[in-house]
Amino acid sequence: MKKTTAARIFWVCAVICTIASGLYFMGMIPLAVCAAVLVPSFPVTVLALFFWWMAGQSGGDIPFIGY
Repeated sequence: MKKTTAARIFWVCAVICTIASGLYFMGMIPLAVCAAVLVPSFPVTVLALFFWWMAGQSGGDIPFIGY
């Protein structure tokens, strides 16, 4: 995965999390809908941020991240 791909995934998921949270706090969507959006997208956001951080500029493999 290239560094730019990981960054794009991070930003898309971060925007989705922010929009879902904002809509919930404004009372436009119920808590269940907000949770249904945040539960899958937040871990993807965190992993994409970590992959972006670990990826090199050359676009090669990401080093082993461990468990």
